[in-house]
Amino acid sequence: MTRRILCSVVILASILFLPYWIYIPVLFVGTILFPFFWEGIFLAFLIDAIHGSGMGVFPSLISPLTLSVLIVLVALLYIRERLRSYV
Repeated sequence: MTRRILCSVVILASILFLPYWIYIPVLFVGTILFPFFWEGIFLAFLIDAIHGSGMGVFPSLISPLTLSVLIVLVALLYIRERLRSYV
């Protein structure tokens, strides 16, 4: 539990102070390492709120980064379930 909170704080600090080519991979690594890392969705929304480009021609309710984190989380749920059935 402490590692999970520490990882969330590290990801939050990287979002606030580091460039995107560092904090996006860190976010995906945290999503892969921790089971049910739903904080990643919140952090992806935070990235969009802080670093978002605003309204485009077709504004969407969910950013592509948040959608990709959600897809990774759902895919990992399926993959982890399949791996546990073979072990």
